[in-house]
Amino acid sequence: MRVVLGFSLIGLQNTPDQGSWKANQSSDTVLDMVFRDNSAMFSITLGEDGISVDRYGTPSLPYLLQESVILHSVLDEIDSIADEGDAEAQDRLLQLEEEGDAIEEARSTLPARRA
Repeated sequence: MRVVLGFSLIGLQNTPDQGSWKANQSSDTVLDMVFRDNSAMFSITLGEDGISVDRYGTPSLPYLLQESVILHSVLDEIDSIADEGDAEAQDRLLQLEEEGDAIEEARSTLPARRA
């Protein structure tokens, strides 16, 4: 899971412009994204019981808007890992505990809407 999300974040480093973000793996379970103005960063923590995102710093307005864009893409990736393809549920990298709209609920907490 870490490798898949890590590659996804690496692919998003130049969104919307070259050098907008810097992806970093700070541990076996934590992936960081630092914004170009260094006002803030977020960390994605992969735990046994779930995935969490934490923000650090005092975010600028451009950071907040771009963070939402990146996190929508992360949620898209998580959704595809959990639901798409031909693999049986027990063979997937990620299994949601309950069927439902947890990903859409997480998406609704982001300030900018999905493009």
